Amino acid sequence: MLWNGKSRDISPFCDDIMPMENKDPQIFFIYLYQDDPKKSTMKKLERFNLARRIDRGKASRSMVLTVSSSQYLMSSDRNLILERGITAIEGSWKQNDLMAGTKFRYGRILPPLLASNPVNYGKWNLLSSVEAVSAALIITGFRELAEQIISKFSWGHSFISLNMEILEEYAKCKSEEDIRKVIDSIA
Repeated sequence: MLWNGKSRDISPFCDDIMPMENKDPQIFFIYLYQDDPKKSTMKKLERFNLARRIDRGKASRSMVLTVSSSQYLMSSDRNLILERGITAIEGSWKQNDLMAGTKFRYGRILPPLLASNPVNYGKWNLLSSVEAVSAALIITGFRELAEQIISKFSWGHSFISLNMEILEEYAKCKSEEDIRKVIDSIA
């Protein structure tokens, strides 16, 4: 399969999982049709062939960034992302109840970060989908890909500069207790 300009050995849509050494993870998104498609960060990545829209059923096979999860994303999720891809839920923060309570087998929540998108600049935990994916990629050791996707947005460099120090701290965490210590240090 050829996607994102690279040869892919697997997809989260098949049951056979094979290691993907030295490759970037696939990026997916569930589009909830809640916002202006012209302003959708993930649809913009789709236009650049950097992300692919999938339905909810297929998302459960990948690692899903969701506020419904009780498990934080950690650097140890790197292999999971490589094998299964990463999925963002593209919807409005004002209407986030559509997916509320939905549990995903590989669901993860991001630790607190500052938004740099024009709508929620400087607010904690109100990230755009591309900011969330970029943060997840940095935490799991895919900084180059994170910078590539966030660079498609004029405000993208601000996200990385606002959060790089804390993202690096989160990337060092080996347990959820470590993440909570980092969170307590920024409170």
